[in-house]
Amino acid sequence: MGAFRSLAALRDSLRHTRLPTQAGATGATGPAASAHAARLRDLPRWLWLWFPLASIAVVFGVRLLLGEYTYTQRMGTEQGVVENATVVVLILAIVAGVLAFRRRRSLPSPWLGRWLLLLTAGCVYFAVEELSWGQSLFGWQTPELFNAINDQQETNIHNISSWFDQKPRIILELGTLICAVIYPLWALRTGFAPDPGRGDWRYWFWPTLVCFPAAVLAVTIKLPKRFHRLFDWPRPPPLDIRLSEVQEYFFAVVLLLYLWSFYVRLRQFDKRGGNES
Repeated sequence: MGAFRSLAALRDSLRHTRLPTQAGATGATGPAASAHAARLRDLPRWLWLWFPLASIAVVFGVRLLLGEYTYTQRMGTEQGVVENATVVVLILAIVAGVLAFRRRRSLPSPWLGRWLLLLTAGCVYFAVEELSWGQSLFGWQTPELFNAINDQQETNIHNISSWFDQKPRIILELGTLICAVIYPLWALRTGFAPDPGRGDWRYWFWPTLVCFPAAVLAVTIKLPKRFHRLFDWPRPPPLDIRLSEVQEYFFAVVLLLYLWSFYVRLRQFDKRGGNES
């Protein structure tokens, strides 16, 4: 419990950034200056900390308490609980991305709006691929073309070639590791805290520490499987489940937290007058 409180304190010190008052430059005082000195609130602790931890607890708990067969049939299949939960999380991420994009004029650089659009489009692609473009919902027969070239005879792209599956996954995993795990730790160690009130694009581009717990789970969840392949290490329960689906779920959670944090902070920033430097 003490470790969780420490993590929350670190999050607050890094990202509850105080917007600079313009009094020194313009002589402004009173309510306007006080508003710009107010802190930008980030996501609540239950969402960025307890939700990822509860998710992994449910996954491992079902495996341990109900057994491998029940977990595989209910949770770990292509249309199981984990995959469907991934889609729900991605839909919420898409909503957050659209809401943030609508406020893009308050951002210090136009490319940040395009960055939001790119991430949101990536979430759409991620979600529809998980649903096989609707096949898993509506149950249509796989077209002959996809039957011939798709590894699982489904209406999707990611099972056609590693260029649409493994390689994008590697890029997403490396990006999550660098941006949502290494960067927050480096920023905490060095005291780096970009200022949104001075038009610093880095404040908006880099993830806040709210992404950190889910990101750690996303980049470490498959380590037991990799160690098993490399060193023949055993994979005792609950680590013997299909971990790729769980990793995809936590990638989706990282995207949701990043985009929702972006939107929540941008909305506050916009209401307080945005960048006046």
